[in-house]
Amino acid sequence: MPPYLYRVTVAWGSPNWKLLFGLIFGEGQHVYSQTDDQSASAVYGFDTPQTPADLGPLVRVELISE
Repeated sequence: MPPYLYRVTVAWGSPNWKLLFGLIFGEGQHVYSQTDDQSASAVYGFDTPQTPADLGPLVRVELISE
């Protein structure tokens, strides 16, 4: 597993994960990803720490592993 894992949770079902990833992480290059449309969440892994963009209360990003 990559050392930095971020969980993204949205307040609506079936988001466009590719678009959302770009809005949150910009040009960041993840080395791991897992999406779950039923729970409207995704996990992205990176080799380096990221500074995710704040998209407001409907999109939550949390660091789950460091």
